Order: sequence, then C-alpha cells, then structure tokens
Amino acid sequence: MASTRRQQNLCTICGAMAGVFLCRGCNNNFCLIHTTEHRNFLQKSMNDIDHNCEILKDNIQGQKDEEYYRLMMEQIEQWEQQSIEKIRRVADDNRQQMSIITRNRTGGLKEKIEELQRQLAIARQDGGFYENDLQEWTRRLDELQNIITQQRSYKIDLVNDSNPFISKIAVNDESNVSFQMNISLNNYDEDGIQYKPEDYSNKYNQYDSNKHNQDSYSSGKHTLRFKIHQSDPNNSVIFGVISKQKSINSFVSENSTFYGWTNNDLVCLGGDFEPNYHGYRSDFQTGDIYQLIIDCEQKKIRLKNERTNTSHELKVDTMRCPFPWQPNVRIINNY
Repeated sequence: MASTRRQQNLCTICGAMAGVFLCRGCNNNFCLIHTTEHRNFLQKSMNDIDHNCEILKDNIQGQKDEEYYRLMMEQIEQWEQQSIEKIRRVADDNRQQMSIITRNRTGGLKEKIEELQRQLAIARQDGGFYENDLQEWTRRLDELQNIITQQRSYKIDLVNDSNPFISKIAVNDESNVSFQMNISLNNYDEDGIQYKPEDYSNKYNQYDSNKHNQDSYSSGKHTLRFKIHQSDPNNSVIFGVISKQKSINSFVSENSTFYGWTNNDLVCLGGDFEPNYHGYRSDFQTGDIYQLIIDCEQKKIRLKNERTNTSHELKVDTMRCPFPWQPNVRIINNY
C-alpha cells in the first residue's frame, strides 16, 4: 500500500524523485529540483504576457496607428471632393440648359410687346381701327402671354434613380463583417494541367472561403478559380495574398503583408493603397469568374477576369510579405 502511494507522489517531470510540491494550478507533483524549474516556467510565461502587452500598447500609440488614421481620413476627403465635383458638374449642366430654354423662349419677347404697343398707340391717335384689328391685337397678346406661361411651367425635380448619384460612405468594423461569397475553385498543378480533387465535381461547388484562406504556398505556380455567385454595390470584394505569419482576420488596411486588388480601383501593395495602379479598374459583377494566379517562383500574383479577359499583375516584395503566402479572397458586407 505504501509503495502504491509513493508511486502516485513521484515527480511528474523526472518520475524518480518524490513529489514534495503539489501545484494548485496544474495539479501535478514536483520534486525539489523541478519545483524551482516549474515556478521559473510559470514566471517566464507571465513575463511573456506582460511583454506582449507592452508591444500591443506600442502598436496602439505608434506610427502604424497614425498612418492608418491618416489613410482613413484621406479616403473620406477623397469621397467628399469627388461628390462635390459631381454635384458641381450636374448643377452647371442644369444652369446651361435653363439658360438655353429661357433664351429660346423669351428671345425678342420684349421687342414684340413694344411693337404691339406702338401699333396700339398709332391706332388710338388716328382712330383708324376696327373689330378685325382688335381681334388681331388680342390674338397676338394671347400668344405673348402663352410664351410667358410656358416659360414658367419648368421646375426642378429630384431624380430617383436605382443607381445612387452619390454613394453613401460609412465607417464599418471589419472584425464583424459577414461573408456573402459562394466560391467555386479549381486547382492546377505547376504545368498548368488541371487535376481533379477527390471531392470535386464538374459543377461549381459552394466553397468555404474561410477554409480556403488557410491554404498556403511557398513554391510553384498555382491557379485558383473563383465565381462570385452573390454580391451587390455595397459589398467590398478582395482578391490577393497575405503572409501566413500575419493573421488573416486583421483589417486589410492594417495588414502590412497584403498584396491584391479591391473596389474603387484600389490596389494594395504591402498595406499601402494605390488608386489605378498600372491602370487597374475594378469591375466586380455577380456571375464573374476570376483566376487568382499565385507564382511563388517569380514572386508575383495575377488576377484575371474571364468575362472581360483582362488581367492585372503585381510583384510581391517578400521582405514585406514573406513566404508562405495565403490567399485572401473575401466579399465583405458593408451594411
């Protein structure tokens, strides 16, 4: 009995010495030597947590946070200026149209009234007018009155269009976004020969984008095909890659490893957004099929729209986005 009890109290680490210390955290026994070692491990773990807290605090107060804020404010400023310019152009067009209408309808109107008054004055002076003259003058006066009435029939209306003239913007939390993308995926080997995974059918399958985004690549060339089954103008579409060393759940605008394409003609180069980079124009539509080519050997990625047959290519700086790469393909609901 004593032997059994002694075996149960042996040190968890060495299994040879008697356990003289029972840790109330892990409920394991430790000998004198390994008690100190276990406490040192716990102390080091606590120090690591404290160190990570300091790093997190520095990130909040550091330059990256300021740059992120500046980028967001620049996007708001850009939207404001573009909206003002749209309004100015429409206002100028309507002013010009109203000026043309007024000029055409009232051109010479004052002169015609004065000419009629001159004829009335002459007739009143010499008395040479009869019923037919009165009828003619009345007819001409009615015509002039109709011109003035027609001119005042115009009004300014608000046009209710299904496509909004100015898109409303909003600040949204990407950590709470929902994914509304049914993704269909074919895989190709390095020679471009299509192979058929065991669970693949010849029809487009609904594919879990979160699961797919866990794939990673460090070598070779890989072509991934996606189909957008459901989207709307309020969604943000993202195609690209990030380094596996960076969490895929972090904001795209904060992810310094992200290379790829998104809405509003924006291209991201390691966290820096460039509009119309190399002539890029975003044209995401429901039903579109895209190829995302990940070329690890050439250190570049390419996006091809099979509907328009347009392609865009990016060189990836592996200092900013080190291998392995993960696809980052998402549709973000901005409601």
